[in-house]
Amino acid sequence: MNKKVLGGVSALAIGVVGTGVYLAVPASAGSPQAEPAAASSQQAKQGKQAKQGQKAKQARKRRVGVHGDATVRTKKGFVQVTWQRGVLTSTSGGTLSVRSLDGTTWQWKTAKATKFRKDGQKSAAAKLASNDYVLVMGRSSGGTRTANRVIVPKKVPAKATQSPAPAHS
Repeated sequence: MNKKVLGGVSALAIGVVGTGVYLAVPASAGSPQAEPAAASSQQAKQGKQAKQGQKAKQARKRRVGVHGDATVRTKKGFVQVTWQRGVLTSTSGGTLSVRSLDGTTWQWKTAKATKFRKDGQKSAAAKLASNDYVLVMGRSSGGTRTANRVIVPKKVPAKATQSPAPAHS
């Protein structure tokens, strides 16, 4: 009978030790020494990617065109369009004068078909005022720019009316 009790106790002891080893091996496989190095490099990589994403987003915000020409595709084919962002310096006799941030000033003719929007609502040429920040879009032909749309936005971009800093030589 002593042999049976001794055998049971030894089997129990082996089971307890085996369970301890079973639980200890996975814990040591992911030892605290191995994980922080991998985790810290992963966190550093993610932090670097986040900073690059923020810089790219800021760069896109700064790169806003002030005037230009573009060829766009319409249902009827390709069309050359002209656009300008800037401050309305004067209005007289169906002509708008707009000065862009870079100092370029263009004259725009308006027509009956020209659509005006101010503060998100339909408007008219008579409601435009000097020093309004505008976006003008239209066509250019033979040196004459004709406005199809004139938009005075609700929000004016922060640096839209400030002169650019002088370039370093």
